[in-house]
Amino acid sequence: MAAGLMLLPLFLTTGCFLGDKKPSYGELVIGSWNRYWNKSYFLLIVRASGGWSSDVRVEGASSRIIGKKGSASGTWKIEDDQLVVTVEESDIPDVWEKDKTFFYQIVEMNKNIMTLKYPNNRVFTWKRSRDKSKDSSSDAPLQPVIRPQPFVVNLDKTRSHDKDRYFCLALDIILEELMPDQKIPLFHPKAREAALMFLSSLTYKEVKTFDSVKEVNASLTALLNPYFNGLIKDIKIRHVVIASTMEKVEEFLIEHTPSPEPLPDQGETEKKEES
Repeated sequence: MAAGLMLLPLFLTTGCFLGDKKPSYGELVIGSWNRYWNKSYFLLIVRASGGWSSDVRVEGASSRIIGKKGSASGTWKIEDDQLVVTVEESDIPDVWEKDKTFFYQIVEMNKNIMTLKYPNNRVFTWKRSRDKSKDSSSDAPLQPVIRPQPFVVNLDKTRSHDKDRYFCLALDIILEELMPDQKIPLFHPKAREAALMFLSSLTYKEVKTFDSVKEVNASLTALLNPYFNGLIKDIKIRHVVIASTMEKVEEFLIEHTPSPEPLPDQGETEKKEES
C-alpha cells in the first residue's frame, strides 16, 4: 500500500504534464499563411492531408494587387525541426521549382507566426491568415464564395414559332484566397448585365445537355473574371432549370433566391442612435 501511495503523486504529476503538452509542429503548421516581400504577396495553404498549395500575387505602384503571378502545389512533412516541402506542380519556378524538395529550418512556430530559415540562410516570417478550420483537414477549398441572385433569361429562338423557354441558373462564384485586408469584390451591376446579355443570347440547343451547360459555365467564367480583377477561381452551378412557364420560373426564384440580411429591430436602432 505504501508503494502504491508513493506512485500516486508520480502518476498525477505525469498526467498533468501530458495534459499540458504543447502542439507539435505538424499540428501548428496546418492552415493558411501569408507573407509580403518585394511587392509580392505569398500565400501558403498547408493541409492535414499532407498536401499544400501556394499562390503568388504582385501589386502595382498604387499598392493594389494587380494579378496572380502563378501557383504551385505538392506535399509536405515535418522532420525533426524542419519543414520539408516537395513541389509536384508549379508555374512559378523562381519561387517553387517543380520536382524539387526544399528543407526549411523552423526557427519559431506558434498559432500566429511561422519563422523559417531558408536554404540560402535568409529568414522569413509567415503570418497566419486565419484560424485553423475544419476545411484544413481536407482538400475542400478555402476560397471566399459569392452567391449572386439567380439568373433568369428568355432563351433566344432560332425560329419565330418556337415556344418560349426560360433558362434559370443559380450559381456560386468561388474566388481565389484573398490576401490580408483585401476585401471581397462586389458583384458589380455591369457584371450582372454582361452575364444576362450573354445568357439571353443562348439557344435551347446550347443549354439542353449537361456538357453544353459546362461549356456555358466556362464562357461565363471568362466573361466575369475581368470584373473581379481576375480573382475568380471557379463558378459552381448549384441549380439549372429550363422552364416553359412563368409559374416554374417563380418557383425557381422562390427556392433559390438568397435570403436578405435581417434588419435590426427598432430597439437596436434606437440604441445605435443614442450611442
